[in-house]
Amino acid sequence: MIGYAYGQLNTDRVLMIGQNALYFEDYVLAIQYFNQVINAKPYLPEPYYYRAIAKIQLEDYAGAEADCTAALDRNPFIPGAYYARGFTRAKLKNLTGAEEDINKALEYNPENTDLFRIRIWIYEMEKKYDQALADIDYVTKKSKEDHQWEMDRGQIYIEKGDTIQALAWFDRAIAADSANSAPWSARGTIRLQMHQNDEALHDLDRAIALKSQYVGDYINRGLLNYWNKNYRGAFADYDRAIELDKNNVTAHYNRGVLRSEVGDLNNAILDFDAVLAIEPNNYSAIYQRGLLNMEVGALNQAIADFTAIINRYPLFSPAYWGRAKAKQSKRDTKSATQDLAMAQELEKKKPKMPAGVADTSEVDTHAKMAANTNTSQSKASIFNDLLAKGVSTASTDDQTQSKGNLRGPIQNINSAITNEPNFVLSYYSKENELKRLSYYFSAIDDYNKKNKLTAKLKMTNDEVTLTNDMVNLHFATIDELTAKIRNNPKDADAYFIRGINYAMVLDYTAAVDDMTRAVELRSDFSMAYFCRANIRYKMLDYKINNPDTKSNATKALSFADLYKMDVDAIIKDYKKTIELSPDFAFAKFNLGNLYCQQKDFQNAIDCYGSAIKNLPDFAEAYFNRGLAYLYINDAKNGNADLSRSGELGIYKAYNIMKRLNEN
Repeated sequence: MIGYAYGQLNTDRVLMIGQNALYFEDYVLAIQYFNQVINAKPYLPEPYYYRAIAKIQLEDYAGAEADCTAALDRNPFIPGAYYARGFTRAKLKNLTGAEEDINKALEYNPENTDLFRIRIWIYEMEKKYDQALADIDYVTKKSKEDHQWEMDRGQIYIEKGDTIQALAWFDRAIAADSANSAPWSARGTIRLQMHQNDEALHDLDRAIALKSQYVGDYINRGLLNYWNKNYRGAFADYDRAIELDKNNVTAHYNRGVLRSEVGDLNNAILDFDAVLAIEPNNYSAIYQRGLLNMEVGALNQAIADFTAIINRYPLFSPAYWGRAKAKQSKRDTKSATQDLAMAQELEKKKPKMPAGVADTSEVDTHAKMAANTNTSQSKASIFNDLLAKGVSTASTDDQTQSKGNLRGPIQNINSAITNEPNFVLSYYSKENELKRLSYYFSAIDDYNKKNKLTAKLKMTNDEVTLTNDMVNLHFATIDELTAKIRNNPKDADAYFIRGINYAMVLDYTAAVDDMTRAVELRSDFSMAYFCRANIRYKMLDYKINNPDTKSNATKALSFADLYKMDVDAIIKDYKKTIELSPDFAFAKFNLGNLYCQQKDFQNAIDCYGSAIKNLPDFAEAYFNRGLAYLYINDAKNGNADLSRSGELGIYKAYNIMKRLNEN
């Protein structure tokens, strides 16, 4: 983790380095630098403002809003801070506050067309269409050469439901700049919605000929080619759409339907698999895949697909028909007959559909056409364009989480929504340039000095995998300590260190025995209680995931009884650790994790909060508490904690905030 001694910190220089990092899209690194300036001189407004800009690039809008407010509290005469806060409030759907901030920014800079563009965007979201059009009229007089305003007018008229006026403005945009793909795309989409298919195809052809990168153009033209029986053209369009956005549900779905119609059943199944990997509850795709699985003889999968639909839509008769047919093919006559009877009963209770047509309306909730207008510049991206270099829109797979490649919009790197793991005492920890290498705790430092260990113990939650040489070293250490214990069987420290070495080589039973002996010899040995709890936690995790490994001595007990006994023992050890060392934040953190595992989120939140009181920059505690808040539907506190953990170096928080807060 980057850092300077605060007494020697040249805040002007660090602020400048942070601004450089911001310019070069090292947003997480920039935040770390601005943190240092804030810690050294919390009264300065600039580091809060620049940190807000970095957070905007990471889509941490709640955190950015808080930083803008902090900057304005310290200096209310920063126009850019009103601009930035207005943008974040718009993203957070606080439209009244957003409008007020942009109005304030316009007081300082009444001729700034970019501020008007933001306000027009806010007016659109507020459905204040007349005010938006009035702003466009005003700025058009100032920037007559900017033909984007024709597109904006057309978009607003679409939102007002006036397609005639919208088409007229798109016509004007094409006349003003026929080399721009956006107005052709917008007009083609409107014509498609109006069932003017030939005209729509003409416009989309022109948009694509002008190198449109808008995925909807290819999906919409693919649909038109499909209707025109131009299957080759439709396939090419869907392929290109998926090339542009491999996670586009509509493109995969439509290509799957087309593949199934031409008999390419296995590849059609792959497309529906892709849809369901993105949207597991897309029941229309499940139904289509069920039909295809039945056709290719994957009867068990077909039955599973139809069953999933029936569980969600128990009145959907085609799923019963499909499952009955699959069961008949498996010679499960009795169960098939029951499904047929149910399907027939449901059919009697609803109007007849035309012959050969299945009523899929109950599950077919996903549009098959990307009928959205496209503009050459999204209003939501204006702030990013102005305050930083243009952000790449590359797919998440083009980015990795490897060290040294955490630049740019890292919120697009998908991360698992799981708690940060427990902290343990270890000789090793992985390096992470964004998070501190090890947390400091005075008792550990004192213990290292007192016992003069050749390798110092440290606190980490990122353990390493041992090499063969390292394993052999630990076995040799165990032998040495065993000889030492033989000569002095009341040496609590020897048992403690040997227990740690046993844990390193995964001999958890021996490790627990040694920690138990250590606390018997020294009842106030807080670190031994802590280590025993951690080792028991790992043993519990193994037992939960391997429930058939009960010993003969405990066969009479149910697994639930065993589980409760283990949990109680771990809680007892953590609480004993905290009793002996009330400021030992890591025991509280691990106890919070255990409560999370038990779905006792309120107790978990209390534990993480207590840990943060002991260690105010405890990034992992903020992160896990944020997730716990989200589990109890407290989005405000959850986002605030995730934002704080992002500030402190847990970069995956930005991706999780983005995903959990997307509408």
